[in-house]
Amino acid sequence: MAQIPDRFRTDPAFAARFEQLRSQFFMRNAGHWPVFADPMLAQVIAQRQQHAPRDRRLSGYPGGEQLLQQLRAVDRVPADSAQPDSHDPLLVFAAALSKNWEDPASVENVVTTPSDPAIVGTMLGVLANANLVYSEYAELATELEELVIRQIANLAGYDPTKATGIFTQGGTFCNLYGYLLGIRKSLPLSREYGLEHGQDYRIINSQGGHYSNITNLSLLGVNLRRKTIRIHINADNAMDPVDLERQLRACFQLNCVVPTIMLTMGTTDTFGVDQVEPVVTIRDRLCDEFGVTMKPHIHVDSAIGWPMIFFQYYDFAANPLRINQATLPGLRRHADLFRQLRLADSFTVDFHKWGHVPYTSSLIMIRDSADLRALEHDPENFSYFDKDIEGHSHLHSTIECSRGATGVFGAYAALHHLGVDGYRQLIAHALQNAAYFRYRLASVPGVKVTVPQNQGPSVGFRVYDSTSVSDAEAEFAKEMAPGDHPDTKARIDRNNRYHRELFRRRGKIGLYTNWIESLAQSAYDQRGGYHRIPGEKAVFMSPHTGYEQIDAFIANLRG
Repeated sequence: MAQIPDRFRTDPAFAARFEQLRSQFFMRNAGHWPVFADPMLAQVIAQRQQHAPRDRRLSGYPGGEQLLQQLRAVDRVPADSAQPDSHDPLLVFAAALSKNWEDPASVENVVTTPSDPAIVGTMLGVLANANLVYSEYAELATELEELVIRQIANLAGYDPTKATGIFTQGGTFCNLYGYLLGIRKSLPLSREYGLEHGQDYRIINSQGGHYSNITNLSLLGVNLRRKTIRIHINADNAMDPVDLERQLRACFQLNCVVPTIMLTMGTTDTFGVDQVEPVVTIRDRLCDEFGVTMKPHIHVDSAIGWPMIFFQYYDFAANPLRINQATLPGLRRHADLFRQLRLADSFTVDFHKWGHVPYTSSLIMIRDSADLRALEHDPENFSYFDKDIEGHSHLHSTIECSRGATGVFGAYAALHHLGVDGYRQLIAHALQNAAYFRYRLASVPGVKVTVPQNQGPSVGFRVYDSTSVSDAEAEFAKEMAPGDHPDTKARIDRNNRYHRELFRRRGKIGLYTNWIESLAQSAYDQRGGYHRIPGEKAVFMSPHTGYEQIDAFIANLRG
């Protein structure tokens, strides 16, 4: 292999500090975290640390085939009670052979291994068994939730005395709250009479957003074909502000209410980042022009990208962590973009993604706690609860009637033990891997890295048949031509067949990449039509992944 250019090299000081962080917080070391010495946990951990590919883990597990058959066949609850010290082999088997995100090769999606302190914190949350929906059922667990909310508010630039938040079940629920906040503020009668009562409305989101941006609207009963406006995206997969202004102006000209504008900061496959400040500027200017008093609620789906806020106050000039020069400029750009989160009315935080906390741990942050009043239901509906202590939680405003606290305990433990500096190291390590992977891919003939300007953890690429494609850049440009060109679809289909077959034949070597059906989006034709381009992706979030796995993948890229 050719020598690594200096700008991609990992600084020895960075490597030493990072290895210490990894050994303390990601190795399931019973010396640091005695809970992992439990015999059943130790057995599961030992199996998962073998890091064998999926097809070999089953054959390597003692009695694996028989246990799998048993797992698929059992359909009766045991008649007798089991002894406390008896370890159920099926329970251990299912845990040991569940998806192994501790494997350094696991880069399929925006999921990563949880940290040791977050696992222990989550266990304590399970033990406490608090229901956050009502302070009487949670007691001090609600205080811990408010503590984490204040911490994230400070990191993001919200006023912690005015902001609030709700821990809930995943980023989809957070985004559902984001839609609801806008709907209930702009269309207050919708709570009792439904969305079709009163003024006409349109919900705005991006064509580059997560699929939950649409499924949530369907869940809410929104007419997807007539009441939703999907804004065009630019070459970097961020929302096009020109198209947004055109669509928002048209709505206001027709006296059409826009309850919510949904943005994304860190798209799943390409880490496209919508800028909040231009959207706020457009919204405020047009609201003033048309006399709109209830401004559209701006919610940001930052489920993936939110950890970039840890770099808000990093000294990029001094670079005390010694982050390499291939990574530093992109990281600095993202830090500048994520400073704009403070302007959003609400945003999504998934601790169980790049926050290294077990599933599920998600938080919707709300800049002005007064916004939650719009979600309140009539107190007369809450006859189960003591009226004297109502108002000490978000009882009347939450979707859930059961809201567990395990996500809070896990998030707090991770934030407490890793700290700002630890999270910075984890993010920088991931982005250095992603930068190196882009560099190595670019050196392979017939490979095109899509959206290379998005310097996030997600790396998408296309592989072409070098016997028929001499220039990958030129070929990709032809695929990205407007979809009404007669040769475009045939070209894409031909290249897809080659790459898909290569992906299947190669198998899992070095990195367990993933195939996705929408890696890039073509230019728009005259009617606004476009086509999606599939491809392969890797997401570098794991603290265990390094250059060794990347080099092994590149060496076997074409099988």
